[in-house]
Amino acid sequence: MRDTVKVGYMGIPFSNSEEMAIVFSKKFDLKNVALVPLMSAKNVIDALVAREIDYGVLAVENRFAGIVLESEESKKGVRNLMELDLMWSPIHHCVFKKNAEDPVIRLVSHVQALAQSRKNLERLYPGAEFVECEDTAYAAEMLAEGKLPAGSAAVCRRDAGEHYGLFLANENVEDNPDNMTRFSLVKLE
Repeated sequence: MRDTVKVGYMGIPFSNSEEMAIVFSKKFDLKNVALVPLMSAKNVIDALVAREIDYGVLAVENRFAGIVLESEESKKGVRNLMELDLMWSPIHHCVFKKNAEDPVIRLVSHVQALAQSRKNLERLYPGAEFVECEDTAYAAEMLAEGKLPAGSAAVCRRDAGEHYGLFLANENVEDNPDNMTRFSLVKLE
């Protein structure tokens, strides 16, 4: 039997990074792939260094929100890190609530998603608090599991909100319809 190729990515299932891990795996014709959700760029780099994964997928830059600082900081000091590929991917955000009638006083998501959607979110939900969490899909998971206070909404991919059975309040809330993030496939030499 073939050895499993482990591809670690930022976030959890239904995150943008998971989708890009699938895309990179297909592009590089990796066989017998196990996708490994690692929540953060630091965890991806640490798992590479510990040889717990073979490849890592990092979000590195958004066309409008800029460099993903979390990824840049995590790569510092790792001398034998190789960047195998860079790819841009369209990014679309939705607002999900637990129930249709729930008010929205708090928007929870990854810092990049909030930055990419700030103007539209402020227009749609004036005065709502912006709360950062580790991952867009994780915001949806926490909302579905009742781990966020009443009045919270998740800003995430459509499939994440749908997977968790949440109510779609707004679709494509990113400030620019051409919103894109560049992802990197990395490994150690």
